[in-house]
Amino acid sequence: MMMLASASSLMVGLGIGIALAGAPGPVQAVLLTEAVGGGIGRGFRALVGVHLTFGALLVSLALGLSVATPRGAMLRLLEVVGGALLVWLAVDGLRSGPVPSRGPRERPALPPTIRGALAILLNPGGWLFLGAVASPLFASATQRGGVANALVVAIGLVAGAAAGAGALVLLGGVGLRRAGGQVERLVFRALAFMLAGLGGWLMIEGVIS
Repeated sequence: MMMLASASSLMVGLGIGIALAGAPGPVQAVLLTEAVGGGIGRGFRALVGVHLTFGALLVSLALGLSVATPRGAMLRLLEVVGGALLVWLAVDGLRSGPVPSRGPRERPALPPTIRGALAILLNPGGWLFLGAVASPLFASATQRGGVANALVVAIGLVAGAAAGAGALVLLGGVGLRRAGGQVERLVFRALAFMLAGLGGWLMIEGVIS
């Protein structure tokens, strides 16, 4: 019975994690920009930063740490700071440009792993997910099977999100870069402008809301 509950919890976590990875947002834009601009290695290093941070937060929640859904001044601060980060990443990317597939690689202003971690820590949508979705999900899992069951859900969430994000990195780091230099540059610029647009929208939301 306990094994069935754990298997069910794992599948729930996997499903939500895959859906989370497929939803367009700042984290997906950062991962794709890193993969297109610096290749599959840089994309996966950013992915490691994202999911080590995401996993640490989820495990803390599963073990009983309480996370309140950000509201008011805290939410506005997250929106402004997170938006500023995205705009900075966009400007930094446009300034350096995509790295040629066979050319020398520049060292980014921030290591990709740190960029990935910041994309989670300064993402207001991520904190909303933790407070509004993950917390009640873990509470329910704990009631059904204890803390171990909540940890199984956390593992499923991280595994599902990492699998979906890994497919995105492969698309950017292999697929788009093989399409040719012109396509690569166009896609990279479009991603940079999308990051800047997301960042600007978050900053405006934080100021006027």
